[in-house]
Order: sequence, then C-alpha cells, then structure tokens
Amino acid sequence: MNKFIRALILIAGPLLFFILQIIGAPQSMPPAAFDILCITIWMALWWVTEVIPISVTALLPIVMFPLTGALDIEATTAAFGHKYVFLYLGGFVLAVAIEK
Repeated sequence: MNKFIRALILIAGPLLFFILQIIGAPQSMPPAAFDILCITIWMALWWVTEVIPISVTALLPIVMFPLTGALDIEATTAAFGHKYVFLYLGGFVLAVAIEK
C-alpha cells in the first residue's frame, strides 16, 4: 500500500466517525450504543487495512469510550484486564519467544 492511500485511510477513520456523529443516531438506538458503533466502525477500518499496528488500534476504545460518554473508564478497561485476556497474551508471548 503506498503512502498516499495509507494517509487517506488514516484520515478516513476519524472523519467517518465525526460524520456519523453529526448525522446522529437512529431514534430506536440509544446514544451510547451509537457512539460505540461509530468507534467500532473506525476501528474496523483501521484493523482491516492495517494502516497502523493492530495493537495501537485496540487501545482506541480506552480513549474514545470515556470521551464520548458511552462507557466510563472503569468499565472500558475492565474488559482489557480480564483473566482470559492475560492467558492469551501469555500464550502469544511464549509463542514469540519460542519462535525467536
């Protein structure tokens, strides 16, 4: 992927988020759910195109959920600190160590 396309996709994520926020949520959807949907679309765009490392993209909810008011910081980070997340993380670290 050339630099122009990477830069375009990098800008398209937040731009799409702001456009959706301006359009607003459907009446049948709670505002917090719509905020989470907009952030998920932004993350999906960056994940699929890998315009930035996936690990950096995964930290986007920690910043954006509290900023939009969709979830508080405690509820957001609790999902990142679940015991199964650490189990998988340990397995990935061991796999990288064995590979090296």
